[in-house]
Amino acid sequence: MSKILIAYSTVDGQTKKIAETLSENIKGEVVVKRFEEIKDITEFDKIIIGSSIRYGKFPKKLYRFVEKNQKELEERQADFFGVNLIARNPEKCVVENNVYVRKFLDKISWKPNKVQIYAGALNYTTYKLFDKKMIQLIMKMTDGPTNPSVDLEFTDWEKVCEYAEVVNHR
Repeated sequence: MSKILIAYSTVDGQTKKIAETLSENIKGEVVVKRFEEIKDITEFDKIIIGSSIRYGKFPKKLYRFVEKNQKELEERQADFFGVNLIARNPEKCVVENNVYVRKFLDKISWKPNKVQIYAGALNYTTYKLFDKKMIQLIMKMTDGPTNPSVDLEFTDWEKVCEYAEVVNHR
């Protein structure tokens, strides 16, 4: 039976929620951990890396994790999933149309076996004032929702489960 690692970074918890949903739908022994909790990835047969963006950038810890583990990621044909709010538009769920994922892939030398892009969640009621105002501004510029009293989840859970099935058949 395969031993699978889902390594992730999250800001507000949506990437963790996606990683956990994947783990519930993937066959085998699945371990879900934040990057900083992982000591050694060599014990895993398959690896999936997930990360969200904030203010248009993936976190530095994602880049460090990929750089540190590139050899093992290549050997295990590791996958990557990115989580961002522009992916609430279906055309932005494709690498060629998602500027954030495209920039990330251009900056690293590792080439993921498969890349998935999921829309995140907009949790206005949990944001600190600065983040709330900044995200409202970004949403206004991208024709997104700006009502600060509403939380919205844009993740396509069916797409997440479909990807889990792809992993199950490899």
